[in-house]
Amino acid sequence: MNSVRVCKIFTFDAAHQLLGHTGKCANLHGHTYTLEVVLQGEPQGADHPVDEGFVLDFADVKRITKKWIVDPLDHAFLAMGNEPVVSILQTTGSKVAVLGFRATAENLALYTCHQLRQAGLPVYSVKLWETPTAWAEVYAQDIPAGGPAYRVLGDCDGE
Repeated sequence: MNSVRVCKIFTFDAAHQLLGHTGKCANLHGHTYTLEVVLQGEPQGADHPVDEGFVLDFADVKRITKKWIVDPLDHAFLAMGNEPVVSILQTTGSKVAVLGFRATAENLALYTCHQLRQAGLPVYSVKLWETPTAWAEVYAQDIPAGGPAYRVLGDCDGE
């Protein structure tokens, strides 16, 4: 029929540290991330009169994405879990999201895409902007049903 792609954009602030990286990102630092969530599907028909014409109401996209991604990560330290600063931050009551992988833009895009798909969204792709000039993009079809294989080494844009 008529498949349509729709996009909802979010922002959140978070810090990370890429241990072992040879550039500036080995230091603890933060970003204002911009997240683009692209959904694909057929708009609802006359059999769903309240939602007719929507792939999914943007309010529902916002509610789900905030619950699964934005709220848990916003103003948090995004940790693999082996960073020495994690225990200090947790002791002081700071918000820490222990993800179990290096918090590169690539891994975070994979994580976000998989999480939103698990939440039931018809995700087509996710693009995560780490800086105004650098992003990572993931297509949902490229992630196995069991979840992505996260990398233990990565890079970030230190400009």
